[in-house]
Amino acid sequence: MTVNIHKNVSIIIEKYLKETKRHYYITPKSYLQFINTFSTMLRTTKEKMLSERACYHSGLTKILDGTSQIADMQDELLVLGPQIESKSKEIEELVAKLHKDALVVEQVRTLVKKDEEIMAAETKIVEGYAKQVTEELNTVLPSLEKALSALDALDKNHIAEVRVYTHPPPLVLTVMNAVCILLQKKPDWATAKLLLSDPGFLKKLITIDKDNLPEKVFLQLKKYVRSSDFNPVKVGLVSVACCSICQWILALDHYHIVKKVYLHRLFSIVFKTIHHIGQIIEQHQQNLEALYDESIAEQEKLAARKIQTTRRLHSASILSIALKGEMERWKESVNNLDQRLQGIVGDVLISAACIVYSGMLSPGYRQQLVNDSLKLCSDNNILVSPNYSLVNCMTEKNEVRRWQNAGLPHDQYSTENAIIIKHGQRWPLLIDPESQAYKWICQMEGTKLKQINATDANYLKTIEYSLQFGESVLLQHLHYNLGGFEVIPYLLLKGIFRILKTIKLQVSK
Repeated sequence: MTVNIHKNVSIIIEKYLKETKRHYYITPKSYLQFINTFSTMLRTTKEKMLSERACYHSGLTKILDGTSQIADMQDELLVLGPQIESKSKEIEELVAKLHKDALVVEQVRTLVKKDEEIMAAETKIVEGYAKQVTEELNTVLPSLEKALSALDALDKNHIAEVRVYTHPPPLVLTVMNAVCILLQKKPDWATAKLLLSDPGFLKKLITIDKDNLPEKVFLQLKKYVRSSDFNPVKVGLVSVACCSICQWILALDHYHIVKKVYLHRLFSIVFKTIHHIGQIIEQHQQNLEALYDESIAEQEKLAARKIQTTRRLHSASILSIALKGEMERWKESVNNLDQRLQGIVGDVLISAACIVYSGMLSPGYRQQLVNDSLKLCSDNNILVSPNYSLVNCMTEKNEVRRWQNAGLPHDQYSTENAIIIKHGQRWPLLIDPESQAYKWICQMEGTKLKQINATDANYLKTIEYSLQFGESVLLQHLHYNLGGFEVIPYLLLKGIFRILKTIKLQVSK
């Protein structure tokens, strides 16, 4: 297909030479540029069209979603009205019930007053427990005092007898480990010897704060005092000092148990007694208030939801009406893009041929090239868009309008020339006797355009600087004979090569 197009161009060029006496050369390199231009334009054009189609399709989808949401909001408003009315009736009934329940609360308070006799009986029970605790403590305290007296009767010699042990008897070790736990030390013989070496050891035991010892101390102490061998009689057979200490430890543990069990029971009963009064009233009152608050909150929530839905429905309706015409235009654009995608291969193939081969040709010869290419596509079953033209295929109306505002003539031939300049892979050489192209290029590029003459002494430096920084250059008054301009042929040939990661351009031999 591409070979046939190239051959047809050769025939058109021969006809062009006979009729105009002007040479226009096409070479194998022109054919390679045709293939390269076609593949590049096919990829970029397809990506652009697919991207535009995706945008239009996304917009249509969102409009349809918005229309569906409008219907949902209308249904929601129909449901919310009866719900708000029903909730208002429920609140009125609840307020009436609150007035009735207020009378019930007063009756309950009256009944609570009648329960004073029950409260007095409970108070007597508490007093009985308090008396029992006092009696228990009175039985424990003498034994604790006796144990403290036994400790106080010990002297340094008794302590020294225990301290001299290198490997103490088991009962001695058990008693001293228990002492370490009460003093919140590590329970081993090395720690025990350090405690025994302290001159104030016995004073520490006597003055220990028995009422503020942590609970974990007595939990650790339990495994020692629950042993059958841990009693003063058996320990006294081994050590007199440890016998007195054992007696003191057991008395201290007994004191803790009595205090913990009975006082805890006493405090629990007193606490329950204090909070019993008014408990029924408070609970009932709280339930009524919570129910009322929930009803009011739900009614406010439904009302706010109705207002919000109404506002959203109003805004969505306005937006839907405004976008109705736009939706039709987007649908038409999607359909047009689908048609163009079906014939994209033929469109781009003919457009690439026009861009590569028709630069020098006049309008009649260009049209002949298009007609011949259309016939080849039809013969080879390659789809082409209906009413194909280079302008419709390779540009948009907005872009053409922008070119024309910048000074491009309004005729189709000039628009095709602008497309060739935009998509061509070779440097554009413009024959512009009326300076139309010059004005258009200056307007399009603006102040960034570097304008130089072929006769300038430093034109080469300007070109080199512009190439490095990606700026546009307009080379004017170029003579047909390029023999005196050694750099220009290399620039036109695009002698680009790469050294490692650096891109370079050859501008001389």
